[in-house]
Formats: sequence, C-alpha cells, structure tokens
Amino acid sequence: MATPAARPVSYGWHPRAALWTALTVAAVALVVAVLDWSGVAVPGVIRIPAVLLAVFLLPGVPIVVALRIPGRALATALIVSASLSVNILVTQISMVLEQWHSAQTQTILLVVGLVASIAAFRTVPADVRTGPLGLARAHWTPTRLAMLAALAVSLALFIVAARGLDILQAGPYGVISLVGPWYFLGLLLLVATIVLTLRAGHIDHIVMTAAAALAVVYNTMLVAVATGEASVPTAFVHRGFVSVLAASHRLPDLEDARYSWAGFFSLATHIQESAGFTDLTDVLFWAPVVFGPLMCFGLYAIAWAIGGNARIAWMAVLLYQAFNWYQQDYFAPQAVAGLGYVAILGTMLWQLRRSPLPAPAGLDRVLPGRLGEVLSLARRTPGRVPGFGSGRTPAVGATLLLIITANTVSHQMTPMLTVLALAAFAVTGTTRYRTLWLAAGLVFAAWFSYGATDFWMGHLNSLFNEVGQIGYSVNRGVGQRLNGDPTYKSMQYLRIAASGAFVVVAFIGWLTCRGRRAWLVSGLLCAAPFVLVTLQSYGGEMIIRVFLLASPTLAPFVAIALVKLSRKLRRLPTVLVTVVAIILTLGMGVLETTNRGLNAAFEASTPAEDALTQGLINKIPPNSSVMVFSHAPHSVGARRALDPDSPIVGYIDSFPCLDNLAQCTENRQPDYVLITHQGIEMMDLQLGKPAEEMESDIAALEKLEDYTMFIETDSVRILHFVDAPAVDLSAELARSEGKDN
Repeated sequence: MATPAARPVSYGWHPRAALWTALTVAAVALVVAVLDWSGVAVPGVIRIPAVLLAVFLLPGVPIVVALRIPGRALATALIVSASLSVNILVTQISMVLEQWHSAQTQTILLVVGLVASIAAFRTVPADVRTGPLGLARAHWTPTRLAMLAALAVSLALFIVAARGLDILQAGPYGVISLVGPWYFLGLLLLVATIVLTLRAGHIDHIVMTAAAALAVVYNTMLVAVATGEASVPTAFVHRGFVSVLAASHRLPDLEDARYSWAGFFSLATHIQESAGFTDLTDVLFWAPVVFGPLMCFGLYAIAWAIGGNARIAWMAVLLYQAFNWYQQDYFAPQAVAGLGYVAILGTMLWQLRRSPLPAPAGLDRVLPGRLGEVLSLARRTPGRVPGFGSGRTPAVGATLLLIITANTVSHQMTPMLTVLALAAFAVTGTTRYRTLWLAAGLVFAAWFSYGATDFWMGHLNSLFNEVGQIGYSVNRGVGQRLNGDPTYKSMQYLRIAASGAFVVVAFIGWLTCRGRRAWLVSGLLCAAPFVLVTLQSYGGEMIIRVFLLASPTLAPFVAIALVKLSRKLRRLPTVLVTVVAIILTLGMGVLETTNRGLNAAFEASTPAEDALTQGLINKIPPNSSVMVFSHAPHSVGARRALDPDSPIVGYIDSFPCLDNLAQCTENRQPDYVLITHQGIEMMDLQLGKPAEEMESDIAALEKLEDYTMFIETDSVRILHFVDAPAVDLSAELARSEGKDN
C-alpha cells in the first residue's frame, strides 16, 4: 500500500526567502562590525541600515522559521519582537554588569544570528505553502495603479501641507487651526482609497499595506515634518538618557526612575555606537514611522484571530490609528514594549483559534448549569495547534517568555498588564501555557526586587499607598489635566469623547460576538488594562496608558460593529453608502488630527530650542545655575548627569513664582534664564498664565538691569546675570538658522 504524500506545511510566507534575507543582513552587518573593530570607517549609508536591520531581524527570523509560525502578520510581529528582545537582554546584561563593549557585543549577536539562520534552513520542509504575494503582473490592474497613484499624491500633499505650517502660531486649538486645504485634500485621497479598497469584493493587500503606512505618517508626522524635529518632547529626554549611558557605560545611581527599566536605553546606546551616530536626534525624528507600521503587524494578527477575515483585520489596524491620539509611538520604551505585547496576544489568540477546544467539564457535576460550566473553564486545556507537536509548542511558549523578560527590563507597566492578560487566558481555559502568567509574574517580581531598587528604595510605602486609590489615579490622569486655558480645556473633552466612544462601540461589537470561542477571553483582554488604574497613577499617565493598551483588542470589536452595521445598509444604493462612508471616515481623520495635534503649541520643538538649549548646558561655567521657564527636555544629557560640577537647573515650582516671574527670578538670582516658546505655551495652556502676562514679566525682568539678553530668536531667549559671562552660542545658532519657525 502506497504511503500517502505528506501534506505541505503552510507558512503563508516564504521562509527560505526570509532566511536568505537574514543571512545577507547578518553577513553585511558582520563585515561592518569587523571593520569597526579594525578602525576602518564605513559609510553611514551602509553602516546604519545594516545595524538597524540586524536589530529588527536577527535572530528573530531563524527563530520564527524554525517554529513554523503561519501568517505574514503574526510571523513578522514575532520576528521583530524576538529580535528586539534578544538584543535588549544582551545589551542590558552588558550594561548592568559594566562589561560594555558595543563592537564585541555586535559581533557576537551577528555570529549567533548567522549560524542560527544557516541552521534554520534544515527546519524548512521540502514542501511548503507560501501563499500569493500579489506581485504578479496580472495583479497590477488599472485599479491598483490608480489607488497607489492616489496614495502617492496624498503623500505629496501631506508634505507640502506640513512644510507650510508655522507651528509657532499653534494655540489652544492645536495644529488643526493651522492646516490648510492641501492637507484636507490629501487626507480625502487617503480616506477614499481606504474606503474603496475595503468595499471591493477582493481586498488588495498591497494597496491596504501602503494605505496603512500612509495613515501612520498622517497620524504621527505632521508636526515633525513641519519643524524638522521629533514632535514629542520626551523623546529628547530619552536621547539624553542614551547619551549618559554612552558616556559612562553603566547605569547611573539614583538619577531617574526610568533607569531601573533601562533595557530600551541600553539597546539604543548599542545602536548609537554600532551605527556610528553622534547622537540619536535623527532616530527620534523617524522613530514613529518605524514603530507605527511595525505595530500594524501585531494589530492585524490580533484582529484576524478575533474577527476571522482580512476586512475586519484591516479595519482594526486603521481604526487603531484613527483613535490613537496618545502619542506613545515615539522613541520610547512604551513603543517597543507595545510591539512585544501585541506579538504575545496575537500568538495566544492564533493558538486559540487553531487549537481543538474541549467543552468545559468537571465542576458542572457538582454545580449543574451555567455556573458550573463557567467555573469549569479554568480546568480545561486546549489541544495543540495542528502541526505543532511536543517540541514546537513549548518552544513557542519559550519565545513568548523571552519577549516577556525583555519587556520586564524595559518598561514598568506593560509587564504587569501582560501578567493580567496571560492570567485571563489561564482562567478561561484557552491556553496550554497555564502557568505562563505565573512565570511572567515571577520575572517581574525578581526584576522589581533586585533590578529596580533605585526606583522603590526609600519610598516603597508611598508606592503601595497608591494601590486601590482609583479616585487618585483618575484625578491625576483626568482632573488635573482639565486646567489652564479655558479653550484648551474644552478641547480636551474631544479627546475624552473620542476614547469613550471607541470603548462603547467596541463593547457593542463584543456583545454581538457572543458564542465565539475567543469571546470571553477577548473581553477580559479589553478590560485588563483598566485594572491597572487600581495599582498606581503612573505619574498621572495611567488613564492615557490604559486606553492605549486596551486599543489593540478594542479595535477588532469596533470593526466588527461597523461591519454588522454596514450589512444592514445593503438595500441602500452602493454609491450612497460609499460616499457616506468616505465622509464619516474623513470626519474621523479630522478628529484624530485635532486630538493628536492638540498639544502642538507646547510639545513641538524647533531646531533652535534643541540646539541652543544643548549648547547652553554644555558651555556654561561649572556649577552655574539655570532657571528654566517651564520645562527643558532638550537639556538632559551627559553633563547634567555625570559632571560633578554640572549646571544646576531649576524650574518654576510654585504658583507664587508663576504669578510674578520677574520677582521670582530676581529672588533666586540664577546665572542664566532659559525661555523657550515651548515653555511659555505650556504655562499658558496648561497652567493658565496668559502669554501676555509672561511677556510682561520678561520685560520687567530686563528692566531690573540685573539680566541681559544675549540670545533672542523666534523660539528661544536666553539671559545671563550681570556677574555671569555670556556664552558663545554662535555655532548652535548658525546650525539652526533658517529652520527656526
């Protein structure tokens, strides 16, 4: 009797092509590393892409190929997260042990990646099912070409509109008051392309991929393209942390709580040195258009597992962007931790969708009926995913634990949410990894106890006192933000309404899905982030973060609700429904532009603010004092953290000082006074002191004749005390000349 032919293994992507790509990247990056060891300069056009591609692809590609993870979206999410996790853990260990050598570390990582890629070829079966890429000539129809052309025109209009913005004119309405017709026309083209493609009988994934990437650009890069600088000021603080680590090659003691979770910063330091960057200013600018599209892969995988089709998955990806005003996709640990979190959820939900799932049983004998069935869920164990035996199934779990560990040393809050999410799978009996939540909790507890001592040492009681204080967390996250300029305060309600509507529609969509195997656990995943409000306020950021972290699982249910609504409109003329859909989607785009850019007046940075602030801090005499009107994120750097005679930077720390800036400055007598447009707008919009009053205080300060202004641009003014020398900032001024809006 003939032996039946083995069934082809379904990847849905090309594993051998991925391995050849990984081999090429590893080989080129290894040559770059060896030349770096030898002192040979490698052009940045080769060195930078080689280093960055290695960080994002190695050793994730051989790991995922060997695991035979199906689906392009899930495989890509795991490749990126596994690669980042390995690089984070290796560089963090080097930093903690004070055994830092970036070239040596890079060489070891690349050799491991190279060997793993070669070995992974042996794990690829002879017969694989790769799935179509949609790149054949027959797929390049006039419709596709027209859609891609529309997206290209939309991108051009976006750039023209953004470069024409005068960001210094932004006020309480944010950036929406500045954008002109070119922006709205470009947004209309993007929206029309998305709606027409999603309403087509067959979804063109090439067009949707390009549209999703462009949606990320519209959502994250408007202010950045307008100014030429990163749009989130905290990114410059993170750049400063990296400069501290690059200068010392060790974690500073008691400097900032974020150093207790320095995995991201250790990796960034490694990238800076391996790629030959002087600093990471350029990386700050481009980070959102790297993290944003990469996030889409995990979002798509989650939505596909919940919704079951590509239309819902693409809608979820775009809806996430349409309500993502939280601005956490910049150069930050949260962005990398978010990639790991969605990769974990995508993997767990994929396994749930594919695994045999027995009916709950056990306690129903003691407690018959619905209650017994629900209580029996935790006793249930799903079968293995078809094709995944006793080796690959735990290997997938080990990969998830690797990502969890890297997130634990990189971010404070996401690991706690991961424990809750994994516990949700365990109590609903929807995972074979029944103790993975416990392992994740132990990893977090171990790092918190031994690796994050600088964070909690001396004030552990205050941390535990916040547990259960929901009102306190809500007040810090919402109540304290509804202050300042009345118009700006009113605009904040738009953000609250958008997030609230997103949750409500998602809840409606979730209710309509009752009966699906992922219904209960996905509902718990949506709710899990809100539990974090009971644990701590996270410096007033917790409310924003819980909505952000809930969005990946809320978005699929919003998409499901909209799809079910559209089915009820089938009797209406197709053209009418399409036009209405375009108008409503355009409205969502305008709302997101408003919400995302609401803080542009005090978050946007000009080149002069960055260059002159850095120059001032680096050039003033030892032990000089600097008073900053509001905040100065660009001032964070190696000198402030490491120099024993570093400048002393002070801020406006009380309302009496804010009420009379001239008198407060005179009383403190700082050697230098730094006044930025960014700072003035923050005091105006968030603290409620009108800009006109501050200008009056500044004029009064100059009249006192104790201070002389020696730098004055559209966005920066610097004064020095009569006994303190003026600082030569001509080089910094020249560097920003012509760019200071």
